[in-house]
Amino acid sequence: MLKEEIKFRIADAIDAEVIASLVNSVYRGEGAKKGWTTEADLLGGIRINTEMVNKLISSPGNIILLALINDKIVGCVHLEKKNSNKCYLGLLSVDVNYQNKKIGRAMIDKCEAYAKNIYECDEMEMRVFELRKELVEFYLRRGYSLTEKREPFLDNSHVGIPKVRDFFLL
Repeated sequence: MLKEEIKFRIADAIDAEVIASLVNSVYRGEGAKKGWTTEADLLGGIRINTEMVNKLISSPGNIILLALINDKIVGCVHLEKKNSNKCYLGLLSVDVNYQNKKIGRAMIDKCEAYAKNIYECDEMEMRVFELRKELVEFYLRRGYSLTEKREPFLDNSHVGIPKVRDFFLL
């Protein structure tokens, strides 16, 4: 459990570089292998860059929620209003040194409340790599359910280059 208080705030453009660095450190490269959210064995390249983060921050109906401990950004999550009753949750990232301290769960709770109370949405969707069984199970334990959607992950250099074959998104 975490002794320090977690504070939350919505990201500004000034946070974009730190957010991109955090997301990439959590999902890619050797350092990411210390955490349970790594995609380093599945995808190469970067997950996101500063320009992409700035685009999310500045787009209407989008926020990036930050988790801070002692004023240090230790987590982030993207929330996008898709339509009148649906939001998309993505980029959930917690610094590998702060994982397993319920920060990710707290950020999801905050996003769900924001989606319901601010965006007036009652449905949340996300995309998860099928091969990430532990991540799928995490969301199932949180009350999410699988849909029938299953599509191949194409070579999308904007989110990484697959290192394995038959790579699908749920």
